Amino acid sequence: IGLFHPFIENPGVRMFGAEAGGKGIQTGEHSASVVAGEEGVLHGARTLVLQDGDGQISGTHSIAAGLDYSAVGPEHAYLARSSRAEYRAVTDSEALAAFHLLSELEGIIPALESAHAVACAVKLGGEMPTDSAMIVNLSGRGDKDVAQVAELEAPR
Repeated sequence: IGLFHPFIENPGVRMFGAEAGGKGIQTGEHSASVVAGEEGVLHGARTLVLQDGDGQISGTHSIAAGLDYSAVGPEHAYLARSSRAEYRAVTDSEALAAFHLLSELEGIIPALESAHAVACAVKLGGEMPTDSAMIVNLSGRGDKDVAQVAELEAPR
């Protein structure tokens, strides 16, 4: 549950999670199990799962390997269902733009997983009052993703 843990009991803190929206929720090529999943069981845990009408696990897509999964931990499913946290889908292209933004403005190369959080924060920044404070959790290192980003953005 990571950075959410110290804030769960503080109703004055709004919590947001970013999910891999892949090529867009409407395409079906994503990994946004909170935004688009249904209650199901995966690996023995009842949670939100991307699945078909028969309960078979659906294929997923994300440029971030760590987000390319068809379910979310039950704690996040609970936080979403109880409205304690809000989850937003971030597309591959939005994550790539955030990867470049943080790299260029701050000299921090985010992992592609964290680039989803940065993209979500950029969107939220436009919605929040100007006197608000925001914390964005970055994990991993983006230097491992530089070659993948170059390949994804190479002219075809």
